[in-house]
Amino acid sequence: MLQKTMGVSVGAGAETWPAPSRAWATVLVLMAAYAVGFVDRQILTLLVEPLRRDLGITDTQFSLLSGLAFTLFYTLMGVPLAWLADRGSRRNLIIISVGVWSAMTAACGMAGSFLSLFAARVGVGIGEAGLSPAAYSLIADSFPPQKRARAMGVYAIGAIAGVGMALIIGGAVIEWANTAPPLVLPVVGELRSWQAAFVLVSLPGPVLMVAMAFLREPARQGAGVAAPSAPLGPYLRRRWLVFGLLSAGYSLIGVAIAAYLTWAPAFLMRAHGWPVGKVGAVYGTILLVGSTVGVLVGGLMTDRFAAAGRKDAVLRVAMLGSIFAFPFALAAPFVASGELAAALLAFMCLGFGLTQGLPAVSFQAVTPNRVRARAIALYLLIGNIVAFTVGPTAVALISDHWLQDPKRIGQAVAAVTAVVLPIGVAALAFAVRPYIRAADEEAAEALAS
Repeated sequence: MLQKTMGVSVGAGAETWPAPSRAWATVLVLMAAYAVGFVDRQILTLLVEPLRRDLGITDTQFSLLSGLAFTLFYTLMGVPLAWLADRGSRRNLIIISVGVWSAMTAACGMAGSFLSLFAARVGVGIGEAGLSPAAYSLIADSFPPQKRARAMGVYAIGAIAGVGMALIIGGAVIEWANTAPPLVLPVVGELRSWQAAFVLVSLPGPVLMVAMAFLREPARQGAGVAAPSAPLGPYLRRRWLVFGLLSAGYSLIGVAIAAYLTWAPAFLMRAHGWPVGKVGAVYGTILLVGSTVGVLVGGLMTDRFAAAGRKDAVLRVAMLGSIFAFPFALAAPFVASGELAAALLAFMCLGFGLTQGLPAVSFQAVTPNRVRARAIALYLLIGNIVAFTVGPTAVALISDHWLQDPKRIGQAVAAVTAVVLPIGVAALAFAVRPYIRAADEEAAEALAS
């Protein structure tokens, strides 16, 4: 018998969960924060040409701004901030994080050199590091295990929506700034089009901070929640095989995803001569619609497979999505028409969308509550360093030193994808058996506690 009391759903003999309305409100606000964060980090991909012009940077330097500058401190700060999330207020941590990354995004718009822009991008990474570990922990404590995949998928939509909105809004802002009178701010002075874009996308941050302040934290669920903390080392020694295979699989798949997120706009502009406004509108819509549909379908498929007794449901769907995306990712840079390339990218995004909402679900199933945020943060450290440093930079190095033709940047992306994606899928396949065993053990321990 299920009863609702004081905003929580109570099952006899089981954990208490927040009422669905409250749980979904939490997910939607967190999704909005994730979207705004991705707008702030992804707007850079539309600015490669004006940055090359105004700051004199190469593709390799641009890849460092897009990858290393953001990712290094995003990942390094993730673990200590997750330590705070495992012990204190996750909501307050997110509020502070939103404030930091919004301020540093505005600082990107004040940059006058490669080094000052690099430093501001580092600040954006530090701010955003506090969001996902705390958010995943909040969501896991808001939904019972059999309903988490859909909730995690909705949260993951925030990243996709953020990327899509960054391209759509960013493209429109840049087109407007190129034709409108110069934007002049007090003290700062006149801003170039790319500087104005950074300042404008930083503005939603304070609104999000207010929305987060109205959320209530759910009670922590699962084994060991009465203890103030649990060390991460014993968990890693116990689960090293499944943790390593999941991290390797999702990280390598992420290399291909990050490479296309970073370089697809430049590919469409250089190889097909599309203006920035068209690239933003078309590719942004592809990401917003195609990837979002993929994430929703992936979460639904996972929940249904799990309900049917498939213990490897999440890994099965993740592999299926990546395999579906593979041929479209390889073909898109080699077709003669920009419109056909965009169509192939749309199918690629649909496939990758199936996979993108599932890493957190996978780790949640094999991780006890009191190390959950840190385990996710450690995966994000590994995954983001691999995906957003190796992916964009490998593409740039191939473009600058091998192909030596900026118009062939898409072919460099395809070359990287051809290598890393099959290895990533193979790692997930090897993870299936240890994943099922670990998930069964964690579920049994949670029931016994």
